[in-house]
Amino acid sequence: MEILPQLDAQDAKIAGNRLSFVQHGPDRLAMLIDAINGAKRSLRLYYYIFDDDSAGHAVRDALMSACQRGVAVTLLIDGFGSQETGGGFFEPLEAKGATVNWFVPKLGRRFLLRNHQKMLIADEDCAIIGGFNIDNDYFKIDEKGNHWHDFALKIEGDAAQRLVPYFDGLAAWIDGDRPRLKGLTQLLAKHSEKSGPLRWIMGGPFRRLSPMVRQLKFDLDHADNVDMIQAYFAPNPGFLRRLGKVARRGHFRLISAARSDNVTTIAAARHCYRRLLRNKAEIHEFTAARLHGKLIIADNVVWIGSANFDMRSLYLNSEIALRIDNAAFAKAMRKVVDAHLPHCEAITPAKLKAGMGVFSSLWRRLSYYIVASLDFRLARNLNWKR
Repeated sequence: MEILPQLDAQDAKIAGNRLSFVQHGPDRLAMLIDAINGAKRSLRLYYYIFDDDSAGHAVRDALMSACQRGVAVTLLIDGFGSQETGGGFFEPLEAKGATVNWFVPKLGRRFLLRNHQKMLIADEDCAIIGGFNIDNDYFKIDEKGNHWHDFALKIEGDAAQRLVPYFDGLAAWIDGDRPRLKGLTQLLAKHSEKSGPLRWIMGGPFRRLSPMVRQLKFDLDHADNVDMIQAYFAPNPGFLRRLGKVARRGHFRLISAARSDNVTTIAAARHCYRRLLRNKAEIHEFTAARLHGKLIIADNVVWIGSANFDMRSLYLNSEIALRIDNAAFAKAMRKVVDAHLPHCEAITPAKLKAGMGVFSSLWRRLSYYIVASLDFRLARNLNWKR
């Protein structure tokens, strides 16, 4: 059964585009499969994790059927995130005529880079983004909460069309003989939009600030009412100061994870809470399932995409987000945040301090620096008991 009360899918019409927000796991998978089954001309997909399990088979088999009816299929995969999925899993798809390519990090400066994006584009006029990967745990509902709670957003209209050149450029960069970081950052900068109510904004390993970080700083600096649902919350001191200022001049509310398969990320988030609580921020931890969603509402602006609010996503990983400037949609997304609160534990200064010894304090501080520097799949190997 579903853990959260079922909200109707949050639909909106903005600038000629239809947006549909979905948080129920089985509905996300159904939306993905429906988009693949309905494609007539082309399918473009990028996923950080694409596992060899029943969900992976369902998506792969739907892509194979699309190939059989003449749809051009391109699938891009992060070689680190999907390293447990052998290349042989995709051979039947390639045999049907699909293009399958992997981003594989090389030793050296590029090794820590992750293409953390998740997207599907069908027929150049429908796109699906969010934080979820292709893996059973992102689509099932487990009565004990042993699944990932996540979000998906479907965009139908010209905003989806504008994503196509970016995907094709990313595919060409990955397929290049020597894909350099400079080429990637140029691509991310070129396709980050600077105006409009619906704007694609990218993040990545820029020498200076990425378009995503620059715009997030601007939005937070000019907002009085900020809500966040963040699976992984470990920003740098600069962003923590910004959020503290929001809390002092207005209201800042954070929902972060109480459950994960990686306790390091939870400890890292708790390292950041004290400063925010001093500034009267409202902090809650989601207890009903393992939180994986990423959602930001800053006044009338909504951010939905692949990026966590941590230093890896903000400064290193390649990420994608849609920035939506619409008061009615922001109001609807705040209702989503409200619906999570009965399934959270409120974090107070007293609760944060309870049981805090020297070891716990050091563990949280160490976790913060581990999460800042290591991929989550590497950090998971450090799941020491607190």
